[in-house]
Amino acid sequence: MDPSVYEAAESGDVGFFRRADASIDLLYQKTPAHNSIFHIAAEYKQIHFFRDVLDDPSLLFWAPNKKGNTPLHVAGRVGCDEIVKLLIEHAKKLLHIEGADEERGPTNGEANKLLRMTNFQKDTALHVAARCGHVEVVNLLMAEDPGLCCLINFNKESPLFLATRHSFPLVARSILNECPITPSFEGVNGVTTLHVVVTYMDEEWKGIVETMVSKYPDIIKKVDDALGWTSLRYAAFGGNLEATQLLMQRDSSVSYILDKYGMSALHVAAYAGHTDVMEEMIPCRPDICDMVNHYGQTALHAAVLGGRTNVITYSLNMSKLAVLINEADADGNTPLHLAAIKKNPEIIRALTGDPRVDKIATNRKFSQAYDMS
Repeated sequence: MDPSVYEAAESGDVGFFRRADASIDLLYQKTPAHNSIFHIAAEYKQIHFFRDVLDDPSLLFWAPNKKGNTPLHVAGRVGCDEIVKLLIEHAKKLLHIEGADEERGPTNGEANKLLRMTNFQKDTALHVAARCGHVEVVNLLMAEDPGLCCLINFNKESPLFLATRHSFPLVARSILNECPITPSFEGVNGVTTLHVVVTYMDEEWKGIVETMVSKYPDIIKKVDDALGWTSLRYAAFGGNLEATQLLMQRDSSVSYILDKYGMSALHVAAYAGHTDVMEEMIPCRPDICDMVNHYGQTALHAAVLGGRTNVITYSLNMSKLAVLINEADADGNTPLHLAAIKKNPEIIRALTGDPRVDKIATNRKFSQAYDMS
């Protein structure tokens, strides 16, 4: 691209392209990345540049660069809502000129084909704007085409997921509250928007979680692809007490869902050492204490494997968990056996100091915990 052309687009100098001595070829010059003058003008938010040339129905407005990004993608990334608004109007005008029925004009579906153009990552402009946190652009695109909120990119990420993953609560709240149809919650590897929120939920996100689970309660039971974890499992592992409370209040039956290894949310909380989360879950569903994983291990076994002395001490003082202190897993190992195998002196002392613990219990190999220490 000629430097003067680049500079004119960067500065928004429309007059440069309208001068009599300016060749029409100047309009079609591109950078090595195949950015047109409109990509450049959008990058530098030259609003009047677009406004002054919108009477030209040139396809340059929608020509992609080497990464498949159109000027609309660029405007979405930099958060220039005025350019986005102009391009939306241009899409409608262009389709009308290209032959839409004069009586009915271009339909939303026809105009939305341009708004739904994707780059090589299958990102629409809405994906880009949501990822970058530009709520005004998100609102414009969503109002024009709510279906954009249902589209996923190459990584199977929806706009709502991207806004959440990149921690833009205003964008997430806007999509949840303003989208007239059910938006997609999908994310990479089956991780949903709710999975992400509960890992770092603070006061700003609390209302979003409440909206999410009240309007779309089925999402609570969605599991990811890697481990089969629910959002409750994520909250339990991260020790997020408020998220645990919200999820259990909305649908406590989710605590019965096991992951691919047969681990429950209680197992995970015990393994991670979050006794406050356990204390929140157990009164809601007392019988979750009876749940075992694929190896026949209880939450106490999980606590030993996680090296969590605090969970063992807590469990010994709680009747619903204390009854499990001598439970054996599929190999016949009690929590004391595992503590000996792991050579954890603190947990061994905690267990052997309780008279209810069977210190001479044998496993399937007829070994006592003493034999393993």
